[in-house]
Amino acid sequence: MSKPFPPCYGPQKEETAFNEAARLPCFPLYPQGRVAAAELGLNERVAFASVVSASDENKAVNSIMKVPTLVLDAGDAIPDSRMILRYLNGQTGGSFYPAGDWDMIRRESVAEGIIDACLLLRIEQAARPEEFRRQVWVDTQSAKVNSGLDALEDEVAKLERLDAAAIGAACALGYLDFRFADWGWREGRPIIAAWFETFNARPSMQATIPG
Repeated sequence: MSKPFPPCYGPQKEETAFNEAARLPCFPLYPQGRVAAAELGLNERVAFASVVSASDENKAVNSIMKVPTLVLDAGDAIPDSRMILRYLNGQTGGSFYPAGDWDMIRRESVAEGIIDACLLLRIEQAARPEEFRRQVWVDTQSAKVNSGLDALEDEVAKLERLDAAAIGAACALGYLDFRFADWGWREGRPIIAAWFETFNARPSMQATIPG
């Protein structure tokens, strides 16, 4: 991707459970961190800026230069959207990860799988010269996206609770709308489409829609 990654620069110290200054780079196609911060009431303590993933600035605090990454006041880096959600949730006593709910974590993995496949498709289309693109690769990733969408359609009732799986699913669908507007993912999936329209109206989602 050629655009800089918008990170988040961190919370001011306050007398709360979450009191470490942090720097949270939020890759546009992974707005889970931003949504979680908003839903957990951390917006007033998180400021957003921009860095490039391979920059010296990012490497200085994040050896693998992965985005998004949460960098704590002590300098420790927490990479990966799901790890960041777990950390924010744990520090604030949130309910995104109910204890022992492995079925929810499985649904979160399905949503993350959709995002991963979409990212690989985007790289193939935007970064690889046309003569080197592999149709079999495109077909494989597209099949993963569609299979994941079908799974969400079948389990949409379980997404009514605000948890990590619901946030992940909404972010995956939002990214499809942003980068693959002609995918037609709503066709044949009226239940998850209706769910997304409702969830996407949340202020936390509206604030992450790419401009």
